[in-house]
Amino acid sequence: MSSRQIKYYGPNDMSTGWSLREAEDYFVHWDENLRDLNINTGLELYNIKKLFETGFKLEHWTDELLADFHSKCKLVPEILGRFCNSINETNLELLCKEVNWNYTDDFWSLVCDYKVYQRIGADALKKLMDGDERVVWHILNHRILVTTYGQVIAEHLVNNHRTAEELISHFLAAHEHSDKQMHFPMEFTQEMRDKVLSDFVDQDDGNINSLKLLQQAQSSKEFPISDRLKLKARRKCDTLQEKLFANSVGMSYGAQVSFKSIPDGSVESSFENNVLCIAYSREWIIENQDFPTLLNNFIHLFQYVDKEHRCAFLALKSELSVFERHLGVKGKKDYQTGIAFNVKRMSSLLQITAYQQELQQLGIRLEDLFKWFFEVYLREEFNAQGFTYSPPSEGTTYAEKCKLLAIAIDGVLKQYRLFCEDGYVDRELLEMSSGHIVFSKLPSMCENKYAYSASSDLRSEQLFLYSDQSMMSYTEKTGSEYSSLPDLLANEILIKEDFAQYQQRNLDWLISRGVIYIADDGHLLINKERAFVLKDMFNNEVICPVYYDTRLKLQVEKMVSAGDIRYENTLFSKPEQDYLNYVLNKSEFSNGLDLRNRYSHDTCSLDEETQKQDYLELLKIMVFIIIKINEEFCMNNPIQDVCE
Repeated sequence: MSSRQIKYYGPNDMSTGWSLREAEDYFVHWDENLRDLNINTGLELYNIKKLFETGFKLEHWTDELLADFHSKCKLVPEILGRFCNSINETNLELLCKEVNWNYTDDFWSLVCDYKVYQRIGADALKKLMDGDERVVWHILNHRILVTTYGQVIAEHLVNNHRTAEELISHFLAAHEHSDKQMHFPMEFTQEMRDKVLSDFVDQDDGNINSLKLLQQAQSSKEFPISDRLKLKARRKCDTLQEKLFANSVGMSYGAQVSFKSIPDGSVESSFENNVLCIAYSREWIIENQDFPTLLNNFIHLFQYVDKEHRCAFLALKSELSVFERHLGVKGKKDYQTGIAFNVKRMSSLLQITAYQQELQQLGIRLEDLFKWFFEVYLREEFNAQGFTYSPPSEGTTYAEKCKLLAIAIDGVLKQYRLFCEDGYVDRELLEMSSGHIVFSKLPSMCENKYAYSASSDLRSEQLFLYSDQSMMSYTEKTGSEYSSLPDLLANEILIKEDFAQYQQRNLDWLISRGVIYIADDGHLLINKERAFVLKDMFNNEVICPVYYDTRLKLQVEKMVSAGDIRYENTLFSKPEQDYLNYVLNKSEFSNGLDLRNRYSHDTCSLDEETQKQDYLELLKIMVFIIIKINEEFCMNNPIQDVCE
């Protein structure tokens, strides 16, 4: 057996150079390798042919040498054809056992390419799969094999102990950088699938990650899942989690929010033992009970939005740790959350809970602030006619409050949309509107409100500069002291030669992009304006150029002209739209809270504490919507002070 085991993994794999050098050695010993041809050397030859079909070559190869290699590659199909002619039902099982593990997929590709399957009966394949349950997962990667042996494969899948998890992984789990396709036979009926999944849920040692995907899954035409099965999966998952965490010690984190006497109106905060503690001034609330200030507290005191009025409690990719990004099983349609998001969610909910209690002691209801904003403030400050808001009465239950607030959220957004279209809210037209609000369709009254990455080059630029996986911030001279390349160049005097050879190629590309330049003395400098824009977009997934100064706006315009950035004019940014869809419905995300639909369709939890938490979530959403609508009117009426 060859000790090289040359394997072609794709054009972007870093092993390509090594494989080419090993292929050169293979050709040097061409006659010897052919004399000793076995299943693994044959599969090695199969990979060499694929490697040379890419057009890659080593720099020291002469044209004559390369021509010799290609001429030998042309002989490969005939050589493999003769070898494949010797494969039959008698030696199939033995050959499979001899195949090196990293050539298994190639073996079945060879079986397909050279039509070996036409000489293999269903009984022989059944015996092979029953003897090794791993075989079927390679067979399912080849549609022709699935079509040819559909019935025997289907019968095997019913009894294969990995089938349920493979089904869940294929149809529900997200996979990075995977180009493999799995084909399930038509003969594998829905009844068979249901049995396999139900049996899996019944196991005492089921996989919790797979159970979570199953319980959160949205039924689809290609993978129907009954509500009964999802409930069964949820109950099993809860049981297993109780057993798993009963005696285990894990990392804990949390948040604590309170109001207390702080006469100067400042905010006290600390972070100890992974708990964020925030205390606000009770005196500030008592002394500033006017409605504009009470609403603006969500901006300036609780920081529900940042300085560019972007929502501050979203899940952002930049806040996920390496472990959160790559470990665990994630659903294809999951809203990706992590510890940072969970802490922000806890903090924002505790803020609105504590604030609501403080206001109640002063005889003020949050819902009354909402009513004042829509019916008084918008009319008096901006002459915006026709907005209405109907808060629930004090005696309503939390379930009723949630239902009414979910309806109100839809209502005020429809009113806003009509105002954008007509300049006022036509009540009769509003009453004829029965469709759901689509957050991505709500317009902005401001031009070029948001800007997003529009090219793969720009995204690569951001990764080189700011990703925690980038090696561009490391040099032998400075070590790992800096977290990003801009930070490194802002604090150290460096030249290109201070970087490794592979880094220098990246530097040349970044220089061509204009984010780095070489000073007259040879030192590397950062284009601060471009780097700022890239960092803002990397961290927040969207930028708001309307808040930029003149220099930054000019930089954005250059990037728009180059096709690297695009504008959009919507009420909510794309990350905000995703968050609203996560909380209110399941149109985008399988793990969404679905609050609007659950209360509208009366399928909510009967637990009062759960209903209370849902009500706080909806209150938080309404506050955020008010902030965004307020921003729209203020940006179109810059003389208004109430928005500052």
